Amino acid sequence: MVKESIFNPDHQAGSMPSKVVAAMERLSQAFRVLLWNEAKHHGISSTIQIQLLTFLLYYPESQRTVTYLASYFNMTKATISDALKALESKGLIQRKASTTDTRSHYLSLTRQGKSVARKAEKFAHPMQQAVMTIAATKQVALLDQLLKVLEDLNDQGIITPQSISNNGGYDAVKGKNGNHRNLGKQSLKHKDLKLDYPALEGKSSGKKR
Repeated sequence: MVKESIFNPDHQAGSMPSKVVAAMERLSQAFRVLLWNEAKHHGISSTIQIQLLTFLLYYPESQRTVTYLASYFNMTKATISDALKALESKGLIQRKASTTDTRSHYLSLTRQGKSVARKAEKFAHPMQQAVMTIAATKQVALLDQLLKVLEDLNDQGIITPQSISNNGGYDAVKGKNGNHRNLGKQSLKHKDLKLDYPALEGKSSGKKR
């Protein structure tokens, strides 16, 4: 009798969901390899440090706090703090005290940090190039299915809920007909959606890796 396991090749042969999950697991491996190679190239000791650099390059000051980063990347504050200390010791980030709460501070990239981040963010280009080989209409269908998987993982509490918004910055929700709509109830086209999920590293459980 064939053991029902996603990672059992004999079981995969007769289970389409298992094949899909196994393919997604391989994609996560590809992201880890790309991140790790980029980290090594810049003399950085962990992949989360690369992710933090690219985050700090684009996100607003209100989200550049240890608390927010821990929630965003589904990690403990201690893990995020250790990664930030390592980046700070390399002169890639700096801290700015909050004007409203002396116990809090915001993080930002130094000039050197911005330079490294702009180079490091290219780690995902091979993945993008692979997606671009797919027909545009099939890319839309693939995005729809990926959003559904992410939505279900959010519902299960496996990953921290992140926002999906239109490019104008308004929150978007998915209607009963499957179309995304903003809070003004206007239908949104796929080109107007902005997906706000980090590149996930392994299983996102909120626990220290």
